[in-house]
Amino acid sequence: MPWSTSYRSDPAFVLIVYSGVIPPEALVEAATTTLALGRQHGTKRFLADCTALEGGHSIVDLYNLAKLLESVGIPVGTREAIVLPQLAAAADDVQFWETTCRNRGFIVRVFADVAPAMAWLVAGEPQALVE
Repeated sequence: MPWSTSYRSDPAFVLIVYSGVIPPEALVEAATTTLALGRQHGTKRFLADCTALEGGHSIVDLYNLAKLLESVGIPVGTREAIVLPQLAAAADDVQFWETTCRNRGFIVRVFADVAPAMAWLVAGEPQALVE
């Protein structure tokens, strides 16, 4: 499987790790599984480690995924910190994801490394407004 997800309790967040080529249907499955895990554990914090992501989907797929997530209702105050992929083309797609999500009012931010991503993710209370 090109992705895996797990709950971390201290601090509370859901980690999703993407690697290799991820087709559009796997993106949808990963997103819905990750959100369900967050709901199960009562957290609105998500860390997406995309360092090994290579692609496999288009910006249209990402746009449609954001539209789907908007329609199912992301809990207010949900935060996602994303660690950028090493490959430039995949990093461009992640930057597009951030923009698409922020345009919908989701709190999403990309980072080059895990440490600043975690620091931002756990700092303060998640807010409903885009920062």
